Amino acid sequence: MFETQINGGIKNTCEAMVEGVPFSDLNNAMKINAGLEIIKALCEFYQVNAPIFIDNRESVTKLIDIDSQIINLVVSEQDKQLRIA
Repeated sequence: MFETQINGGIKNTCEAMVEGVPFSDLNNAMKINAGLEIIKALCEFYQVNAPIFIDNRESVTKLIDIDSQIINLVVSEQDKQLRIA
């Protein structure tokens, strides 16, 4: 939760970890699922659900189960115009 700086000062820091791996070192799919886990925990705590937009969805083959509505944003070479499915 704290990082010692070169000048001896302490900087507050907090980084989510997945199985001991820092969030910043995860691949894109794991970052998305870790983010969903955090959103899921907050939704359960506050007893709310909100729609969730997921960008770069093409990089994830399996999402965790979550009660919120998922809106996937996907790059598709075949589509020349925005398609809503």
